[in-house]
Amino acid sequence: HPSEIWSGTRTGLKMSDKSSQCLKSLCQPVLDHFDQQYREELGDLWPYARTVLLDPQSWQYGVMLNRFTAVTGIAQILQAQGFSTLLQDSQSEPCYIHPCLLRFPSQAHRPGQLKQYYLLNAASLLPVLALQVKDGEKVLDLCSAPGGKAIAIMQSASPALLCCNEPDLHRRDWLAKTLESFLPHSLNSRVIVSAQDGRCFGQSEAGLYDKVLVDAPCSNDRSWLYSCSSQQGEQRLKERAWLPSLQAQLLRSALLAVSPGGTVVYSTCTLSSFENFAVVETVLKDFPEAEPEDLWEEIAIPLSKYFTFNASVSSYHHRLGILVVPQPGKTWGPMFLARIRRWK
Repeated sequence: HPSEIWSGTRTGLKMSDKSSQCLKSLCQPVLDHFDQQYREELGDLWPYARTVLLDPQSWQYGVMLNRFTAVTGIAQILQAQGFSTLLQDSQSEPCYIHPCLLRFPSQAHRPGQLKQYYLLNAASLLPVLALQVKDGEKVLDLCSAPGGKAIAIMQSASPALLCCNEPDLHRRDWLAKTLESFLPHSLNSRVIVSAQDGRCFGQSEAGLYDKVLVDAPCSNDRSWLYSCSSQQGEQRLKERAWLPSLQAQLLRSALLAVSPGGTVVYSTCTLSSFENFAVVETVLKDFPEAEPEDLWEEIAIPLSKYFTFNASVSSYHHRLGILVVPQPGKTWGPMFLARIRRWK
């Protein structure tokens, strides 16, 4: 049931690639399930996505610089190694990517010392780009841990308030450590951590936010393929059936929390249409005062040089969201994102 898997499932979804994939073997039941579902949903894109997902050593990583500390030296090193900035014509996050498989070392957490950069799947920046946060706005990150998108928001704008919500204690500690590693103490009054159940947030703080990000708990395809055992894989596949209900509750809550005229961005890191397009479509039926905004022209077409988007869906589905599908040479994703504006 969604109320039972909110914390437990969430804990297993956003683990670091190093800890959750490279040290674990392939989970055959999950792969069999993916083969059956994604062969139908993605067609010709699936064999190539499958190849990428089964080869963690091929996965690319972006380097997001931290504007709150000195990074000139790091930027020079990245440029000398052939890295270039993503979104070169944008005022968004200073993220560097490399056309080849070249990985930058991670930085250890040191209390009281800001990290210079954050390593991430570059596709995870797209929901933040779609959110279009402006200086002085009030922003809610409804499912915030481990905190990468919150950090990206603060790299791209100076909101009056960023509320980072995470109900699970373990993940909330992880989130707090991430924020401590990247944001100066001077921002403590503007970046706060909340512990509410995300499904109830919209009722307790109705209409208080200009922008809301729902990076929802999902069946993270990268992590789930490398479950600890076949038994855990089977359990996760059972949980998968309940996730769309949980995701829909979170999205409804977000639409209640956003003010009239504001926007909600819903995102996941799964290829599953049941957790992506279907969730958005279901929730919109309950909110006649809200409508989806087409991100195909705004994001998919301009960034097709870097990311592979599923272009086989209908124009109707384009309005419901866009999906980044990992492909050889462009191993970013999976990442689904949709933007919804609430008019009243």
